Amino acid sequence: MNPKEEKKLIGPEGRPVFGIHEHPVESFNLSDLRIYGKDKKGGLLKRFITGFRIKRWEYLGVCNDEIIFGAAIVNLGYMTNMFTYIFDRKAGKIKQLEAITPSGKAGLFEGSFQNGSASFKNRNASLNFINKPDRVLAKISVSGKLHAELNFLKLTEPLCCTSRVGLDGFNYTHKEAGIPVSGHIIFGGNKCEIIEKESSGVFDYTLGYLARHTFWNWASGGGFDVTGNRIGFNLVQGVNETGFTENVFWVNGKMIKTDVIDFQYSDLDLLKDWKMVSNDGKINLTFYPEGERAANINIGVIASKFHQPFGRFEGILSNGQEMWELKNAAGFTEEHYAKW
Repeated sequence: MNPKEEKKLIGPEGRPVFGIHEHPVESFNLSDLRIYGKDKKGGLLKRFITGFRIKRWEYLGVCNDEIIFGAAIVNLGYMTNMFTYIFDRKAGKIKQLEAITPSGKAGLFEGSFQNGSASFKNRNASLNFINKPDRVLAKISVSGKLHAELNFLKLTEPLCCTSRVGLDGFNYTHKEAGIPVSGHIIFGGNKCEIIEKESSGVFDYTLGYLARHTFWNWASGGGFDVTGNRIGFNLVQGVNETGFTENVFWVNGKMIKTDVIDFQYSDLDLLKDWKMVSNDGKINLTFYPEGERAANINIGVIASKFHQPFGRFEGILSNGQEMWELKNAAGFTEEHYAKW
């Protein structure tokens, strides 16, 4: 396949290009998509799927010793929502703002995560994420209570993966963690300076034709190991595990791939300690929750039940030859069920 085709989501035969991509996808050429088992590229079924079943979101996070912050724009086709939150680690308290709008018009995605943007705008909120090859610039203003300007530097080795979802679905994700981030966040009149040498950024840009009922565990965050190396990690169980996985960690921007992850936690008390262990022995982490963001929404055709604890990671990362010890990495875990 020529280099131009490698950077497209949909290949020459009309089906997604599955696998771990050497380069980020630059063209989400959904107009070229052929529905599985159909020999035509058009039709009502394709218009329905691309208009209402494709899910797309961009999430940006910041982790340090003081706070864990997140902001996202989510377009489900038939509705759009945005959310922001800031978790005060010392106080153990969370403040959050969100909005939901019918149809996908409030959340606009243009281009790709390499060159493009994601934006959300309504009467009370304005989120604008500018995606460039080397960085993401975020400007956020919500309800007169939150104002943020952040500059995330991209890693040289991102995790870019397209995996199968059932028989006919697919999911593309671009994730990075432990990346340098700087700027400021003002919430309720309190200003928090985000200093690059003390903070870690997290990206999640996802586009997919996902299953009607979807479940996942996710863990992500970063910090510095005991010798000062910049560390990030992205660990998942439940999605993107059909032939390929998105489980990786980064050391000073270099990506190290791992095998499948076993998430061990109490379903009766998600604020007890979690364990994450990989089959190949490269990951052995313990997560100590300090608080959480949670919701249980069920309006019939749509449901979302999730817990996202925030806190501290410690343990060992290894590439089979070297080891990196974490004692105070910051981040979050997640249990999420969605009907969409």
